[in-house]
Amino acid sequence: MKAFYPAPRKSRWRFFLPSASRTLIHEARASSTPKFSSSPLLQSILDFRSLGGEPFTIISDQRSVGHPRLRHARRPSGDIGRVNLIASKRPFVRCVRLLIVENAIDYSKHTEPELVEMFGRMDPRYAPDECARLGRLLAERGYIVTDGGIGPGSATPSPEKLQALIGSDRPIECKVAFGQTSGLFSWLEPARNNFGLIGSGTFVADGIHVQLSGRRPGLFGSLFQRKAEFVWRGIFDVESEGKVVHFTYRAYLAPEGAVTLWFSDQATAQRVAAVLPKERTAKFQPQIQARVQFERDLIAQSRRTPVTVGLVAINTLVFLVTVLAGAEWFVPRGAVQIAWGSNFGPFTTDGEWWRVLTSLFIHFGVIHLVFNMWALATFGPLAERLYGSVNYLLIYLITGVTGSFASISWRPDINSAGASGAIFGILGALLAAHLRTGETFPSSVLRPLRNSTLVFVSFALLNGLQTTGIDNAAHLGGLTAGFLMGLVVARPITGGGSYTRSDLRRLLQMLPLAAIFLAGALWYAQRTSASLVGEGLYWRTVHWLGIGERATNSRLNTALALAKADKRNELALVDRLESDAVPFWREASSRLSAIHLEPNSPNLVNLQLLHDVSEGRVYSYELLAQGLQAKNAKDITAAELELARLNQLIKDRQRRL
Repeated sequence: MKAFYPAPRKSRWRFFLPSASRTLIHEARASSTPKFSSSPLLQSILDFRSLGGEPFTIISDQRSVGHPRLRHARRPSGDIGRVNLIASKRPFVRCVRLLIVENAIDYSKHTEPELVEMFGRMDPRYAPDECARLGRLLAERGYIVTDGGIGPGSATPSPEKLQALIGSDRPIECKVAFGQTSGLFSWLEPARNNFGLIGSGTFVADGIHVQLSGRRPGLFGSLFQRKAEFVWRGIFDVESEGKVVHFTYRAYLAPEGAVTLWFSDQATAQRVAAVLPKERTAKFQPQIQARVQFERDLIAQSRRTPVTVGLVAINTLVFLVTVLAGAEWFVPRGAVQIAWGSNFGPFTTDGEWWRVLTSLFIHFGVIHLVFNMWALATFGPLAERLYGSVNYLLIYLITGVTGSFASISWRPDINSAGASGAIFGILGALLAAHLRTGETFPSSVLRPLRNSTLVFVSFALLNGLQTTGIDNAAHLGGLTAGFLMGLVVARPITGGGSYTRSDLRRLLQMLPLAAIFLAGALWYAQRTSASLVGEGLYWRTVHWLGIGERATNSRLNTALALAKADKRNELALVDRLESDAVPFWREASSRLSAIHLEPNSPNLVNLQLLHDVSEGRVYSYELLAQGLQAKNAKDITAAELELARLNQLIKDRQRRL
């Protein structure tokens, strides 16, 4: 994300796992430096691919989306139910085994679901008599009992028992969806239930358990299936409307969770609602109508998310172009990124302020790009629907630029790039929307969305504090700007699809706030850039020298051509030398003298050479002006010889590199 300037250092990969999310931090150093399109003097000495430079750190932060993960509640027999999150291709212990039974258990005090669960936890190695007795009891009640051998067995309802429990001789099994989504990146959006299920899957009910299967949220969620198993008696507050069924689940020592299911037809939904438990709690309030209306209104506000799709496409295209221009796929050096507009502090603060915007579309390697685009595609569609495409784009750009300013204000010597400052701005805007228009979010939707946003932000910022190379300044700058702007332009979820006068009014209210942000950030960045020392000051001076030398030589060559065409123009050449070339190189010498590098800096030799060249230029141009003015051929020849010597120094240095 953010970087430092010049020479390679080892890459380091570190993984951090916030629940279902994975954060990868990539640190690198580079040895190359940017390439100026300058006159021969700096063109030869400052070819950034030929010089070994001072180490600089490329801070590339990739973020994945954090999703709330249900805690597995393991409890003694008789406690209210549990939920199992079953990961594919991974063994899962369904519950704690009942190891020792001292005395006979009075099974008449337990319900059949409790007995089935108890049998699944009773180890015959330690309680063989009780295990056999409970197995016989369940078999008498119509369950098919399977011996577990050296471990607990299982009991499943027989066809006759299923008929009594759910009115069918087979478990109810049907297709189900966990939300109404649309758009190219709908499969990346965060889960809107407490069990981390998205997309479509299956519903299976046998009167003892309900099992849901669906896709996991996140970049690779479509590759892995997630299953959630619910004990029958833990399900309550069931309600249905049309094709939709909603219920709440209470697990032992765990917070309540809720899930809304979309079935393929109304008959299936009614059948499922009819067989699920009928328990209603005292605090029950109908939510399904509000949930269904919320989903419809959210899609109606923006059925497609063109800005998010466009931003992902532009970032990807720019990365591919930089790779074709010589950028690295995995271990970035930074030279090409600087040439294409990364936010290199010494260059940005030297007048190239456009870098605070272009750096939002530059990335250091494919991993940096993939994880940033993952986060953008995950949270972007929801933010675009909540704010509208126009306001969403402005939030993205303004918060990204604010993050870039915050970055160079914190460390004016770093080289930064990437979309994470803008992505944190989107996260801040989402938090503002939850706070400002939370009454239009059903509680079953608001809680998981808010939690996933907070989890991602918290772990990303915490990881940045613990790990070197992560630019939390850009993240905090973008997050703060996004939150404040979101408070101004957040709109209620009403289902209005067009850009209304209210949206325009919110936009006009946001623009002064954005102007204040950007003006303040620019002022502070300019102020802090004066603190550049060492390597940062060296590269800023090199940048100034490259631009100034190119402009000075252009004017000098024009005057020289006129003097060659007409001897009467020699005085104009003398005036150009005295008023332009000599003052420029004298200032260059002064600036280079003020730079102090470490003795082991690879830029130390280049600094000394530039200083010698600057002083030599001052002497040569003064001598040339004196010779032209006095028409002294000896002085003119001496000046030409000195200039030739300086050029030879540059060539010798280039050959040694």
